[in-house]
Amino acid sequence: MIFQTLGFLLLFIFLTLLSFYPLGYLVLGKNVNKLEGNEIITLSFAASIVLFVLLSVSLTLIKAQSLLIFLIIGLNLFSIFKYRLKLFAPWKSLSKDFVLLLLIFIGILVQGFIDFPSGYLYKDGLLFWSSQGFDGFWHISLMEAIAKGIPPQISLFSGAYLQNYHYLVDILMGEYNRIYSFFSPLDLYFRFFPVLFSFLMGISVFSFMNRWKNKVVGYWAVFFTYFVGSFGFVVTYLHSGKIFGGETAFWVSQLNTVIANPPHASAITLLCAFLLSFLLFTRSKSKSWFYICVLIGSVIAGFKISGGVVLLAGLGAASLFQVIKDKKFDYAILFLSLLATNFITVHLISPDAESYLIFQPWWFIQTMIVVKLGLIDWELRRQTYMAVGRFTSYLRILQLEGTAFLIFVVGNLGTRIVGFPTILGKLFHFKKKILGSPIDAFLLSAALAGFVIPMIFLQKGIVYNSIQFMQYTLLITGFYGAIFTYSALKKTKSRVLKFLFVFVLIALSIPTVIGNFVEFYGGPANAVISNNELSALKFLKDNSKASDIILTPPFDGNAKYGYKTNPLPIYAWTGTAYVSSLTDRATFLSCEEMLRQTGYNVDLRLNQEKKFFSQKDFISNRNFLKENKIAYIYVPTPRKYSLQEEDNGLTKIFSNNEVSIYKVNN
Repeated sequence: MIFQTLGFLLLFIFLTLLSFYPLGYLVLGKNVNKLEGNEIITLSFAASIVLFVLLSVSLTLIKAQSLLIFLIIGLNLFSIFKYRLKLFAPWKSLSKDFVLLLLIFIGILVQGFIDFPSGYLYKDGLLFWSSQGFDGFWHISLMEAIAKGIPPQISLFSGAYLQNYHYLVDILMGEYNRIYSFFSPLDLYFRFFPVLFSFLMGISVFSFMNRWKNKVVGYWAVFFTYFVGSFGFVVTYLHSGKIFGGETAFWVSQLNTVIANPPHASAITLLCAFLLSFLLFTRSKSKSWFYICVLIGSVIAGFKISGGVVLLAGLGAASLFQVIKDKKFDYAILFLSLLATNFITVHLISPDAESYLIFQPWWFIQTMIVVKLGLIDWELRRQTYMAVGRFTSYLRILQLEGTAFLIFVVGNLGTRIVGFPTILGKLFHFKKKILGSPIDAFLLSAALAGFVIPMIFLQKGIVYNSIQFMQYTLLITGFYGAIFTYSALKKTKSRVLKFLFVFVLIALSIPTVIGNFVEFYGGPANAVISNNELSALKFLKDNSKASDIILTPPFDGNAKYGYKTNPLPIYAWTGTAYVSSLTDRATFLSCEEMLRQTGYNVDLRLNQEKKFFSQKDFISNRNFLKENKIAYIYVPTPRKYSLQEEDNGLTKIFSNNEVSIYKVNN
């Protein structure tokens, strides 16, 4: 099985290169003559990914989705015919950079192993660690829905279209799977696209920092992106004596786990590619680089809204400073262009995006103290000082809050704090270092936006999702950490001191990174889809029509207490989209938590489901099945839900120890 997966991975790499790289090379045109190999690869893939998504949407809207493969193949063949062996030169150049290849290879393993083991067929069935059984099936269900049309009909809430979610990365993965349908969606999501996104993240970070500064700074920037975690291991050690762990002890998930969030991973990749193209535009003022900037940044908010906000914050600051200093509007025109395209994108796919923000300043810092660090006395003292209300008590509150703020910043940034001297140096020389440097203006403003937004706002649904903005702050602070590290090593003459500096930097960077593997895989998986259930799901897929709607029991939050050890059956673990994903059929209602987050009226359908499975009113049950065009009922706990076949107008067509499937009689 493992060799088969590796074979499909090699095929994926080949087809991905064939499908994306030549097209992007064609877009770059004559600009490739002034670029290094890694830059050509970075920008070619970024441009191709955006074009692939835009073409997918455009062709689907005019009912010509089937033409996508011919258009992509035609454009790529034209590029291959036009450039021939010149296309391979960048890869030859990359193959000679052993340090970069080693960093990227290890980085792919570090980031990818958060995903790789989940959704794989083991002897007991499909196993899922951490939240992968939830997040993974959400995206797989979207991939399958997108293959049927855009905008997609959400398969977890039959008859409704997807709303209030950034799904361009799902278009990328879904259309890829539609074209190359011999790939398993599970392999694409959990194993193959993570390799692609991780590779692109590493090479785009290096390309930008190498062009902006130099190669060694680029290497260090890749290190800070892939291998630096928080100082959460200090908390873990103080609480349990263990040093490996604590990634989110101060709230922020680190970049080494970002691959588990495909929208975020793709947005970071596009942001870094945009930074490279913007840097080249600032130096050349060429119209061609302006257009490439517009293309790469045009719909980044559709991949991840936070990515679009951060990009526009950075570009807006660079534009303002150019107007103030030089009385020129080059960057302002670019800013307005991207503001328009991203605004349109967001309001097409998520028209109520702004309504999902909740004004709740300082929530993350206060909950970090109480929930994450367990410092109850700290919070009690703060409340006591608030109740006293004297001037001196307010000073103590400022002391407590200021200390908490520092803990939050330093704890989350980890060893990236070595970049602070470089940042402060630029702030002290603002006019020369920031007002006169569009890249520094962009980066520092983007980092500030990524930090300030979660300090002020929460998100409806899963409130802590807004903390994801800070991952852009981690990324950018890591860039300045790389600059400082290079400068410090260059100024240090003693080899011993250089070695000690690097040793301490690495030693303090990696404990939480290693800790993720310990925490993820130190015990059994969280959830399993057993072989019995896989047989039932396959039967349902093979014996139903693509348009059929499936009814499943509502998720029972108490079901998990019936099991003593992990992995739990996935239907007892949490409400997920697994039935829809593994049958490629719509369900009446599933994955309720995610549906609530995206604004669907879940409660109405949930009450209808509960009424049906109570088996008290069979006339109502029959009407319910007919009105909602339900064709099959999938029951993974037949002992709990024993349906009356004749009274409900059903016929049992499948049964084993774990699942019963009923067909609704017409």
